[in-house]
Amino acid sequence: MNRQIIFYLFVLFTGITCVTALFSCCRNVNSIGDPHFNESGTPLDTTIALFSPKHPKSVKLYIETSGSMNGFFRANQANNFKKTVWSVFSGLDPIAGGNVYPMSNDGDIDAQVTLDNFRNKMNAGSFVSNSSTHIPTMLHNIIRNINTTKDEAAVLVSDMKYSPMGKTAAPELLQYQEQIRNVIGTHPNVSLAFVCANSEFLKPNSSVAEANSPYYFIIIGNSQNVAALRNDIARWCEASDSYVESGDMAMNYQTPSYSIESVKNGIRSAEHPQNLITTFDTEVSDTCSFIVRIDMTGYPWSAVDADALKECFKAKAVYGSSVDAELLTGNEHLVDNHAYKGDFERASYADYLVKLYNVALDDEVIEWTFTNKPFDGRYSMAFHTIINAKQEKDLAGSFSFNKFIEGCFNARLNTFDETPVRILVSSYQ
Repeated sequence: MNRQIIFYLFVLFTGITCVTALFSCCRNVNSIGDPHFNESGTPLDTTIALFSPKHPKSVKLYIETSGSMNGFFRANQANNFKKTVWSVFSGLDPIAGGNVYPMSNDGDIDAQVTLDNFRNKMNAGSFVSNSSTHIPTMLHNIIRNINTTKDEAAVLVSDMKYSPMGKTAAPELLQYQEQIRNVIGTHPNVSLAFVCANSEFLKPNSSVAEANSPYYFIIIGNSQNVAALRNDIARWCEASDSYVESGDMAMNYQTPSYSIESVKNGIRSAEHPQNLITTFDTEVSDTCSFIVRIDMTGYPWSAVDADALKECFKAKAVYGSSVDAELLTGNEHLVDNHAYKGDFERASYADYLVKLYNVALDDEVIEWTFTNKPFDGRYSMAFHTIINAKQEKDLAGSFSFNKFIEGCFNARLNTFDETPVRILVSSYQ
């Protein structure tokens, strides 16, 4: 699918001429005959798939109740796990239908409980159990119960420690990454994200075994729904001072939503203020500049990082002119506000300054792309330590979660649209 946005850059060689006379010029706007535009500069394909977070129409809430989770569920003891899980589940209740689905018995879905009953059972320690965890089965059972094409999504709360039992435990653990790959690979419409939080993990006598034990909200759905839920859940975790890290797997980022800002040596058209620009310079070689503002709300918080974003945006001129592009890193240009103006909305963007000069012909086409590759899988060093725990009994780590992430990426990488956005630059004489 082609991506093209029109900029008309009109450059005069002699004096100031009225705008009406300028537009009466008979020369084709697309005098170079670029095949992606007609003679008047209209894009031949106006369909643009822009990626933005979108809340699902419904969400199913799941929580693992295996034995490895017992320290989060101790009877009548307060901890950050109970506070944060209740915050997230009650926050999602308007689209969750008032129900929660516990999961035990090697990944089976137990009978649903109402949200209020769930809170009572969680506080009373009713979910303490001796069940074992079987994450591939859990994942399969959750995915088959949602229709991502109808904006249905799911959220699973789990410590994500895969601990198969019995004689086959060793080979199953060795094959865990491939099991996850196979589950995700058979569901091409499914994307995932995780939000890692931490909490006190309590001993049976209610003393603290680990002050910062990690657990996860695993978000499953289509890419836009997953991005919206990831933002909300991360914000709720931040509000309870339990947020650790977040990340995306098997996402289709398409082309990011964006806008055109701060045009220099030009003005934007009243008809298409984000797409059409007219300039009134005295020489073709004069620099015209503008900002491409990339909407970052579709990406994890860790993606809003100057070192990574410097490598994400690429721009070039098709017909020999000069183009420079750079990330602007001032506080007003690289923004990630998780609660914009006090509302429960994220405001996040990255500004790229694009400069066009030494225009070779009467017209020019600028092509730009934005790739997720430089920030894919960029996590803090503390989180790398967490997911590389060597044994399940390490309560400060998440044994085997690195294999879960790798299995998801083995099935399908995060992708972006490699077809460039095309900008037609037309210089009237």
